[in-house]
Amino acid sequence: MNLRIPITPLAPIAPIAFIIVVILTISLTSLAQTPIRYGSENWQTEQGLPQNTVHCIRQTREGYLWLGTREGLARFDGVRFTVFDRRTTPALLNNQIRHLLEDRAGNLWISTPAALVRYRAGRFTAFTTKDGLSSDNVWSTYEDRAGNVWIATLGGLSRYRDGKFTANGKEVGGSVEAFLEDRDGALWIATTDGLVRWQNGAFVTFTKQDGLAGNEIKTLFQDQQGRVWIGTTEGLSRWSEGQFTNAGLPPYEITAIAQDRAGQLWVGTADGLYEERAGRFIRYKTTDNHITALYADRSGNVWAGTANGLSDVARVSNPRYTTGNPVLAIYEDREGNLWSGSDGGGLHVLRQVKFNTFTTRQGLGGNVIRSVFEDRNSNLWVGTQEGGVSRFSDARWTSYANLPSKDVMSVCEDNAGNLWFGTTNGLVRQRGNSRTTYTMRDGLPDDYIRSLYADRAGRLWIGTRRGLARWQDSKFTSQFTVWTTLDGLPSDLIGALCQSRDGALWIGTRNGLSRFHNETFTNYDTRAGLTSDTVLALHEDDAGNLWIGTLGGGLNRFRDGKFTAYTMKDGLPDDVIYHILEDDQQHLWLSSNKGIIRVSRLELEARAPDATQPVSLAIYTTADGLETRECSGGGHPAGCKTRDGKLWFATLKGLAVVDPARMPFNAQPPPVAIEQLLVDDQPTTLNDTEQLIDIAAGAHRFEFAFTSLSFVAPHKAAFRYRLEGYDRDWLTAGGRRVISYTNLPSGRYRFRVQASNNDGVWNETGAGLAFYLRPRFYQTWWFVAFIVASLALLGAAIYRLHVRRLEHDFAVVLAERARLAREIHDTLAQGFTALSLQLELVTRLIDRAPAVAKTHLEQARALVRDSLAEARRTVWELRSSSLEASDLVTTLQQSAHRLTAGSDVNAQVEVSGTYRPLARPLEDHLLRIGQEAVTNAVKHAHATNIRLSLDFEPQRLRFSVRDNGIGFDATAQPTNGHQYGGFGLVGIRERAAQIGGQLAVNSRPHEGTEIVIEVPLNE
Repeated sequence: MNLRIPITPLAPIAPIAFIIVVILTISLTSLAQTPIRYGSENWQTEQGLPQNTVHCIRQTREGYLWLGTREGLARFDGVRFTVFDRRTTPALLNNQIRHLLEDRAGNLWISTPAALVRYRAGRFTAFTTKDGLSSDNVWSTYEDRAGNVWIATLGGLSRYRDGKFTANGKEVGGSVEAFLEDRDGALWIATTDGLVRWQNGAFVTFTKQDGLAGNEIKTLFQDQQGRVWIGTTEGLSRWSEGQFTNAGLPPYEITAIAQDRAGQLWVGTADGLYEERAGRFIRYKTTDNHITALYADRSGNVWAGTANGLSDVARVSNPRYTTGNPVLAIYEDREGNLWSGSDGGGLHVLRQVKFNTFTTRQGLGGNVIRSVFEDRNSNLWVGTQEGGVSRFSDARWTSYANLPSKDVMSVCEDNAGNLWFGTTNGLVRQRGNSRTTYTMRDGLPDDYIRSLYADRAGRLWIGTRRGLARWQDSKFTSQFTVWTTLDGLPSDLIGALCQSRDGALWIGTRNGLSRFHNETFTNYDTRAGLTSDTVLALHEDDAGNLWIGTLGGGLNRFRDGKFTAYTMKDGLPDDVIYHILEDDQQHLWLSSNKGIIRVSRLELEARAPDATQPVSLAIYTTADGLETRECSGGGHPAGCKTRDGKLWFATLKGLAVVDPARMPFNAQPPPVAIEQLLVDDQPTTLNDTEQLIDIAAGAHRFEFAFTSLSFVAPHKAAFRYRLEGYDRDWLTAGGRRVISYTNLPSGRYRFRVQASNNDGVWNETGAGLAFYLRPRFYQTWWFVAFIVASLALLGAAIYRLHVRRLEHDFAVVLAERARLAREIHDTLAQGFTALSLQLELVTRLIDRAPAVAKTHLEQARALVRDSLAEARRTVWELRSSSLEASDLVTTLQQSAHRLTAGSDVNAQVEVSGTYRPLARPLEDHLLRIGQEAVTNAVKHAHATNIRLSLDFEPQRLRFSVRDNGIGFDATAQPTNGHQYGGFGLVGIRERAAQIGGQLAVNSRPHEGTEIVIEVPLNE
């Protein structure tokens, strides 16, 4: 069924009105009349401002913004306030800050009711009458071209030069209100008692009698023509060609004077704003007549501070920025941001922004935008969720709500000029002055119309929740044709629609992408290379690339049958892409939940599949003029490029527009400052130079706080840092302004930080801080050298001990071998000697006296048995078995008898002194020494008489063996064949040494031999 409704003029929702709010807001009535768009922001005590009355604003050369309030001085970096007051800064004797001045030397002069304070190199110094000031109560300061700093005080004028103050209170009367140095170098001083000029070291005072409008001077200004304007409480005067003239204004109090770039002079009074035109002043109509301040910015705008806020008075449209509080100060920073301090309203800023956002405040039917479309007459149609459809034409918004549903999901125009509106309750066609609604009764698959698209053949395609429909109008028939999953669609939920150059229709669905050509569907999903099956946006560029925005899969490109994906891994802030537009500079603009993204199309096309570096892109959020960073994607199309090149985007808080060709660009690299270094959570004093900071040994944790001093969009600043001496490369900090390190080794370091502004311009120089972490004593070079030397010595000692141990072990082995040799010699050899003697006797007597020979033979057999047993016991038991059954004396007697049995040798053992048993090892060695001595005497010396003597004394034992043999030369070098030159004497010496005895061998040839051993005895 077709329902035709005649169109009547629809009532707009609400007239556009200016709304006074607590923060600065912009009321834009014409896009064409406002080439510069401004965003506003407000800070009060809740955001860190010490007090909400801001008297003065000043940006110093280092980049900080300094603010004077009634309760202290604040330093602002765009994000954080640092407050200086009497509690934190003893030099500030009073919290009220009246005026701020930075001189050419970089000193910040702070005027207070209790002292003049100077801030330099991080230190505050207070100056009072004790230092030469005319009064402690300071109002303002001024620096002339010669570098003199003039100080206005309650007690008169003072001058600061070459580190000294000079009071000039007598020459200048009254309270000083303002200063001005003209082109001729004369200093003009406005006071409450007249105007004073100081030139060539002389003061001249002018009053009302000299032609001034009044004696109480409020403000001074010199224009481009060199004229000096004097504002008084009774009107305006002009100094020109050496005389004062009346400017022609009514006798109102003059509060401020400014001149714009065109040379127009603006005068603020207590009764309104005046503009000079052709030598005459014309009253300028304003909504508030109490002008408190005037400022001409570098863009040519003149801003008026009033009792109710801030107004831009240099435009015909006169847009007003209201705060509800009197403006006390206006200041423009180096980036062109306009700051204003108000009485009780805190700090405000107006920034040029890239985007302008239209909401219900400007006349839109609703703030949740579904779709946007430009018709052939350049009218902009906007579908909203709760306010129907709105039209933007001739700089005015008109809203229409009498549709089947106030939720308009899509807008489109066909080739015949019909407008189509897709709502949640049907499809509406507007033709001329009539409107027709189509529903499921008319052949649509669903009344919920999500998308509309008119192809080049004049056919209208309709995307619903239950399939795709096509409307084709001709002379003979108008009907809908419907396709669903039964016909090959991947899903009945239809989203984005786009026609490619070859005439094919691309369809974005919930279950993938479909290409409809020659009445056939070709479907693509994640199995074919898509990163998500839910397709939200489609765009074909002039190179034939099909760009696909997905839900959760980022951006996809389809070319030559292949998909290429660009996601958060490649640097995108979000993987949800609602709409895709392309500007004239071949940039793609993507709307998402995290803002609007701009990226070079050519860079994406050239990006390698295995690239790891993030894509170069810009992200625009609330700092750039958006009311919210969250865009809208429920309807289609959710964005539009108009004929003038502007890009329009649907968001959840209004319609956003940007002009890429005229978008402001911040080319100033941001100043960077390192604000604090915490060492183990304790602050370290920083200096303005890069002088090395000395840090005591043992520091564990280092925390660096830094900032970027760009005020255009401070929250979009990005940082990178590097600790030279520790980090090999630059590290990305993102938006973090605090970086910490722990467990640094001792040494010299330099912390460097760089920052970029909102448009990605980097300050490559950045800021640096050098410090030296002292080593602990065990980390010093001398301690390391000591340790190395000690280790070397220890290694040498260990090696030497090891060698000694090897030598000792080897000596032990040799000693054991020697012992065994001695034992064998003393047992077997001695036994064989006695055996040999018995056998010789047997040989002699076997024929003459067989019975005696047999006796000697039996003795020989007994000697063999005893020698073998003794040798076995000596080797295995390591002691003499002879001593086990008897004492030393008896054993010596038995051994001597056994060794000399059957011979003519007489061997005797004598004992003197008090006999006492000795230690078994000592007795064993003495026994072996005695056996060896007797054996040598019998075998080599051919002795006939041998005497063994044991002389026991209280502290020692003297053991001697004397024979009457052939003797030898005891002083000659022994040989193996000599009497005592064989192993026997060596064994005797070794045994004597082992028992700690002293050995003496006394012998001469043919005089016998005496062996004497003296052994100490321990009782």
